[in-house]
Amino acid sequence: MNDTNNQARRLALVIDADNAQPSLIQPVLLAAASRGRVTVRRIYGDWTSPNMTSWKAHLLDHSIRPIQQFRIVGGKNATDSAMIIDAMDLLHSGLVDGFCIVSSDSDFTSLARRIQESGLFVMGVGRRTTPVAFQRACEEFVFTDDMRATPAPAQKKKPAGTAAAAPAARHDAPRRPRSTQPDAQILDLLEQGIRSAADEDSGWAGIGRVGQIVRQYEPGFSHKDYGHSSLSGLLESQPAIFRLRKGDNGQVQVQLIEKPAERLPEEAAELAPPAPAKTRRPRQPRKAASTAAAAEIAAAPAAAAAPDSPPAIAADSGAAEAKARPRRSRSRKAATATDPQGSQPD
Repeated sequence: MNDTNNQARRLALVIDADNAQPSLIQPVLLAAASRGRVTVRRIYGDWTSPNMTSWKAHLLDHSIRPIQQFRIVGGKNATDSAMIIDAMDLLHSGLVDGFCIVSSDSDFTSLARRIQESGLFVMGVGRRTTPVAFQRACEEFVFTDDMRATPAPAQKKKPAGTAAAAPAARHDAPRRPRSTQPDAQILDLLEQGIRSAADEDSGWAGIGRVGQIVRQYEPGFSHKDYGHSSLSGLLESQPAIFRLRKGDNGQVQVQLIEKPAERLPEEAAELAPPAPAKTRRPRQPRKAASTAAAAEIAAAPAAAAAPDSPPAIAADSGAAEAKARPRRSRSRKAATATDPQGSQPD
C-alpha cells in the first residue's frame, strides 16, 4: 500500500458535504495522503444553507475549495450531479491518477465503477452503513467509524473596537516558533500519520513515509521546531506513545503504543467489577406479621393475670366449689311450701 508508486500518484479529493463530517476532515486527508499526493481538493454543497456553517473554519485551514450548488427543488439533493460532472471532467483531463470519494451515498457507485474502467485508482471513504455496491465499486474503502474526530479550529474572540477584517489576519500572519515540547495537537497529528502509513498486519510504519504524510497535511511541520535534528528523535522523546526499531532494510520504523485506558464509558462500565450487593434483613410477610401481632395482643392479658393476681385464683376456686355442691330437688321445695309445719305423710 505504501510503495513508491503510491507516493507519485496524483489524487483528486472530492467530498460530498451532505454526507461527510467536518470533524473527520483531518484523518480523511491523512488517509488520502497515504495513497498519493492530493493535488485537487474540492467539496460540494449548498453553502447558503445554515447546515454548512460548521464546515467554514475547516475549509480555510485545510485549503479545500468549496463548490456551490443550489438546491433547485426542496428536498432534492443536487450536489451529487455536480460532483459527478466535475469528477468526469478531471478523469478526462489527465491531471490526476486517482480519486478519493468521500461520501456514504450509493449514487456514486456508477462513478467509482467508471473510474476503475479507465484504469485509475479510486478510494471510497464513508460510514459502515454505506451500501455494499458502492464499497465494492471502489478499489479500496476506508470507514470513518474507525477514525478519531478532531475538534474544530479555535476561533479567538476579537476584542472590542477591533475591525471586522481582523480574523482574516490570523491565516496570513507568519507562523510563530513553537516550544521545544510538542503539544497535544502535534502528537495527535503524528499518531494519525502513523495510523495511515502503518502496515495492516504488523502496525509498523517507516518514519520517512510518516514524515511525508504529515507534511502533506501540515506543510509547515518541522521536527527542528521542537529541538530535534530528526523526526525519529522527536518520536523517541515520547516513549509512552511511540515505539521505534530498525527494520530489515536498516530503516527506522515506528509503532503506536495503544493505551488500554482509552475506552468508551460504556465499555469501562462493562469491564468494571460489579459492586457488592447490600445485605438486607429478610422481611416478614404482612399477613404473618399481623397474625403474630394479634396473637401477642391476645396472650398479653392472660400472661399478666397468671402468677401475680390472687383474686383471680380465688374467683376460680369459688366457682369450682359452687359446681361441686349438690343441688336441691324441686319436689322437696314444693312440699315445704304446701306444709308449713313440715309434717310428713304416713
